[in-house]
Amino acid sequence: MSRENVEIVKGVWAAFARFEFPAEVFADDVEWHTARDLPDRETCRGTAAVQQMLAEGWGTVVDPGCEAEEVMDAGQCIVVRWRGWGTARASGIPVDWHEAHTYVVREGLISEVREFRTWEEALEAAAARE
Repeated sequence: MSRENVEIVKGVWAAFARFEFPAEVFADDVEWHTARDLPDRETCRGTAAVQQMLAEGWGTVVDPGCEAEEVMDAGQCIVVRWRGWGTARASGIPVDWHEAHTYVVREGLISEVREFRTWEEALEAAAARE
């Protein structure tokens, strides 16, 4: 991966922190694979589906926030460790969580995202791509 690809993913996370979806840096046929342990696990295909899935997820939180804590070049993909927080809309309970994603960038566009619950899982998945 190139430094350029790391910068593309950092730019995505800068937009995510503003709760914006930068559709122009995602391939039209992007695939976003949600975490394996979700009861409604899915693969979203296309920028509109990904944008909708993200909006629905953040819609469950009041006063949300998120930040990329680490963005790393892992060879065939970029790995991001991130944190999200807010207050659960249904219960009013404060929430704070940590996850990781892998991003595949092809021809300057993000073509695939995979969600993982831990940094270690994301790193293992990145290593398996080698």
